[in-house]
Amino acid sequence: MPSHLKEHVRARMKKTGETYEQALRHVRAQEDRTPESTATETPYMKSVERTRSVADTAFSIAVVRAEEADRPPAERLFDDPFAHLFAAAGQHAAEATQRFLELPFFRDGVRLRTRYIDDAVREGVKAGLNQIVLLGAGFDARGLRMPEIAEQPVSVFEVDTPAQLERKRTVLKHAGVKVPARLAYVPFDFDAPEFASSLTAALSERGFRPGEGAVFVWEGVIGYIDDAAIDQSLRFMAVAGGARSRVVFTFAQIGFETDTATARARRAGFRSCEELAGDELWRRYLPGEPYLTAWVMRVGTAIV
Repeated sequence: MPSHLKEHVRARMKKTGETYEQALRHVRAQEDRTPESTATETPYMKSVERTRSVADTAFSIAVVRAEEADRPPAERLFDDPFAHLFAAAGQHAAEATQRFLELPFFRDGVRLRTRYIDDAVREGVKAGLNQIVLLGAGFDARGLRMPEIAEQPVSVFEVDTPAQLERKRTVLKHAGVKVPARLAYVPFDFDAPEFASSLTAALSERGFRPGEGAVFVWEGVIGYIDDAAIDQSLRFMAVAGGARSRVVFTFAQIGFETDTATARARRAGFRSCEELAGDELWRRYLPGEPYLTAWVMRVGTAIV
């Protein structure tokens, strides 16, 4: 299934509470009624459209993370003092951001996955992994905000498109935020040929040590790429990280069409993989009963 259909199906499930089969039927019916416009799209055009969609999502996630500071300290799942900077920079995408925020479970889903990934990063650092790679970094500020990273000799590598990293750099610079030496920006074209070798080289140029262990954070990416790119990325992380490395990632119940996340992670070179659904995360971190379709959102941690 093309990645754009996955996104539409996921959004419809969240909005209506329909099953996967019901939502897929409606989305495909709509697709059939839509004039074919993608036939003349070039790979560059598709890449630009994907980048815009990811950027729009990044602003909405920043809004949710900024709202966390408004909650009583006892109710906060995390602290992100930089999120309000990125939220404020997204006024031009206010309409798209609002559409995301209106989706059922969107806010709680972002809160839960942020906390889960924070905990996974802490566990990785505690296990002795001193390299963190944010693959598709967006406005992720873990390299700035997490004391567990600041207090240890941990290097953080933020990988994203040149445009996204420049946008992030500009926002922080205008706010007077100094990026520490432990954090390196790694601009990268995700459609580049020889993906694995090209990305390994780009990381190595900024101090990454292949094969010496790493925590990879792969948040909010799978919904925007196809199956081949998912497998390619998993293989890259298993090989580039080496023994004891781990990847923590987010996906939807329908994100892996013909296989489980665990099966695909194992084929890529990971020896184990834990999958948790959104309703399980809710019961771990929040009081009360989870939202009806919370199970659609999932997180996973795979270890080499």
